[in-house]
Parts: sequence; structure tokens; C-alpha cells
Amino acid sequence: LRQARIAEEARQAEEAAKKAEEARLAEEARLAEEARVIEEARSAEEERLKEEALRAEEAKLEEFRQARLAEEARLEELRQAEAAKKAEEARLAEEARVAEEARIAEEERLKEEALR
Repeated sequence: LRQARIAEEARQAEEAAKKAEEARLAEEARLAEEARVIEEARSAEEERLKEEALRAEEAKLEEFRQARLAEEARLEELRQAEAAKKAEEARLAEEARVAEEARIAEEERLKEEALR
């Protein structure tokens, strides 16, 4: 009877050790899964932040590009305005020259007429 009790206690101890090992393995698996999920979330957040930074940089570059295009358009407007001003000045100078020639011709005509 004593040996049967010892054998039963040994069996129970072995069963308890087996259950403890199973519990330890289950806890290890749970911790490994938890670490995997945490790493996956960290990696996804890192990727999201990279994408966000990239979009911000692209938006900044687009803003600079738009500002450069606006400045180029403004400079082109100034160039065209300067060209129009010069053309108008040339037209007015030509008009004045033609008027002066007409005045001189009229004076000459009047002098000739007075001499007759």
C-alpha cells in the first residue's frame, strides 16, 4: 500500500510537472505572439510616419514649385509690360518725328508761297 501511494504521488508529481511545462510553453508562446504583434504595430507605425513625412516633403516641394511658377509668370508680365512701354515710346517718338517733319514741310510751303 505504501508503494502504491508512493507510485501515485510520483505519478501526480509527474503529471504536475507535465502541466507546469505545458503552462510554461503556453506562456512562452503567448509572450512570443505578444512580441510579434507589438513589433508588427511598431513597424506599421514607422511605415506610416515615413509615408507621412514623404507626403509632407512632396507637398512642400509642390508649394515651392508653384511659388517658382508664380514668380516666373510675374517676371514674364513685367517683361511684357516693359516691352509694351518701349513699343509705345517708340510709337510716340515716331509720331513726334512725323509731326515735326510735317511742321517743317508746312513752314517750307508757307515760305515758298510768301515768296511768290
